[in-house]
Amino acid sequence: MLIRAFIAVELPPHIQKELEIILINLQESGVRSVKWVNPHAIHLTLKFLGESSPQELSQIADEIRKIAATTAPLEVQVQGIGAFPNLKRPRVVWVGLKSPPGLFRLQKALEDAAEQIGYPREEREFSPHLTLGRVKREASPTELTLLGQTIAQKSVGTLGTMMINQLVLFRSDLKPEGAIYTPLAHFPLNG
Repeated sequence: MLIRAFIAVELPPHIQKELEIILINLQESGVRSVKWVNPHAIHLTLKFLGESSPQELSQIADEIRKIAATTAPLEVQVQGIGAFPNLKRPRVVWVGLKSPPGLFRLQKALEDAAEQIGYPREEREFSPHLTLGRVKREASPTELTLLGQTIAQKSVGTLGTMMINQLVLFRSDLKPEGAIYTPLAHFPLNG
């Protein structure tokens, strides 16, 4: 049986609360063409694994454990808001992270380890962010313009600082009401 999985960082409650305020504010702006994420489900994805066998998950868990054992906890600032690929054609609404070089090294180590096991390498450059919502396929050009303008008008300064002191291997089950994320294993950073 295959399990849809990814490696991520859970957010502390104070950051979840700040994201909830931003989400409420965005939802009140009248943009209807976005599937917003539950603030308690928002996380920092470091590596999406996709469909994985139990054996592959066991192998990747061993690698995550080794990487976590040699990585020191990291401090990141949560700040700013934007959209991928840009505000003219928004597809993903996000809050940004001001990240130390150590976060990029950690993500690269996870990417390299996953590739050795047989997971495909992510083609896009790692851009640390917290996904707030995904634009629905049926969004009209008018709705996309409104969303881009709404995001551009939002001033999101620094929402707070968070410590990354563990990695989580998550299972993701897709449901009509949204994805359900279940932690499979936690890996403390002990470097």
